[in-house]
Formats: sequence, C-alpha cells, structure tokens
Amino acid sequence: MTNDLKWRLPADLLAESVRIMQPCGAKGHEGLAMWLGVQHDLEVDITHVVALRGAGLQTAPLQIRLSYQAMNRLSDIAEELGTYLVGQIHSHPGHHVGLSDVDRELGIRVQGYLSVVYPHYAQRSGYGLQACGVHAFEAGDYRRLPGAEVAARVETIAARVQRIDLEVAQ
Repeated sequence: MTNDLKWRLPADLLAESVRIMQPCGAKGHEGLAMWLGVQHDLEVDITHVVALRGAGLQTAPLQIRLSYQAMNRLSDIAEELGTYLVGQIHSHPGHHVGLSDVDRELGIRVQGYLSVVYPHYAQRSGYGLQACGVHAFEAGDYRRLPGAEVAARVETIAARVQRIDLEVAQ
C-alpha cells in the first residue's frame, strides 16, 4: 500500500541533525535526532529538531536506547508546542543506510512515521537525502523509499528548523 503523505523539511534540518549526531559518532556510536512537526491534510511540516542528552539516551556502536522517561518527556514537549513526533534520523557506520532488524522491530511503529538513516556515524557532513536511507512506516512495516519516491514525497522548504536541547532522565 502506498501512502500519499508528504513531508516538508526545513532547509537546515539535515545539517542541524548531523550536528546533533556528530558527538556520538565521534565515539563510534550511533547518533540520534528526533523530529517534531504538524500535519495539514496529507502534508507534514517538520518544525523542530530535538537533541536528547542525559542518562535517558544511551548510545553504543550499532545501538541506541531511549528510556520510557525520555519518550514521555519528548511527548510532553511536543504537546506543549502543539506538534507531534513525526520522525527521526539516526546514524549508521559506513555506507549502510538500511534499517536493521532491531530498528524495524523496536523502533517507533506509527503510520506515517519517517525514519532516516545517515551514513558514516554522521562524521562526514554535506550528504543530502539521496545518500541517506529514507524509510516510512506504512501498512504495518517500514519501507525504504526509492529515490524517485523520495523526490516526490519529501520536499525541502525555505524555512529554518527550531532546535530543542532536551535533558532526559533514565
């Protein structure tokens, strides 16, 4: 089943997300940035990027864990802003930008959720979405969007993302 949902990304979203992930990647760990936004009909505008810090975010090579308290805090912030959790970006080593089995099974599994994977543990900036794995949760599973579909469903807009630095407990 193909979804007609489209995502609109601020022009600086990818670069800001990479900056958030780089400290973890410098340690040889996966990095993570969460995206908040609003939906109007079949268009989702990403408005905020969240940098999670603290004991509620645990990173390691090939692994990220968020505590329940971290997810609750993230949900609270989204509600305060009138947004919701629309997607995320995380980094993988090397050129691997597919979702792992763990990503697929234990990640956020909500219709229309966008999960982007950035290569090289985010230590090389300047990659565009074409070098990333862009995955959408649709019809009960994640599906990697082919390049033509990314071009049709993901639009970069002339807006700036708002960054939130969020301390999260374990």
